[in-house]
Amino acid sequence: MSLTKPLVRILEAIDRSIPASEREKLLGAFQPYKIAKSRVLVAHGEVSGKMYFIQKGVMRAYYTRGEEDVTSLMASDGEAVCIAASFFRQQPSEEILETLEDCIVYSITYELYRELTGYDTGLAQLTIELLENQLINFGETIRMFKYLSVEQRISHYVRQPASVFRRIPDQYIATYLGTTGATFSRCLKNVEIDRD
Repeated sequence: MSLTKPLVRILEAIDRSIPASEREKLLGAFQPYKIAKSRVLVAHGEVSGKMYFIQKGVMRAYYTRGEEDVTSLMASDGEAVCIAASFFRQQPSEEILETLEDCIVYSITYELYRELTGYDTGLAQLTIELLENQLINFGETIRMFKYLSVEQRISHYVRQPASVFRRIPDQYIATYLGTTGATFSRCLKNVEIDRD
């Protein structure tokens, strides 16, 4: 699968696969718009009605455990994000999706998503590839948690090209990596990085 970000791939697929007469209507609904920082897009118990394609910005998904919130997903420029269990099953969400920066996004509703995937085999194949990539990334995350120490997880995460650690608060990354803010700060001192 191409490493091109999902937003670019879906725009290319729409341009290539949808007849011109219908493309204009679809692209009219699929326009970028701005969402302010700190906005909750899906609340706990709400059904996720949209999938977001981030042109610019950072979002995170998290769940609460007692008084603490635990980051389960971070997405940034060019990536697709939704609360998957809620969006694909159209059931109440156990997680919360919020913006961490002002974001410019495209979005599609669940109904439009289903319409696009049924529209032609090219778009259906693209959807399958994007979901496969998400599953592969999830598998890599599970392996990271199973085999690496906290310090190794932090080192691995901050060295990834797609890492957004310079753009979001450390405590969110700490919970995403399964540690505390204090441990994250202490371990980060031992990781040689260029932290602009």
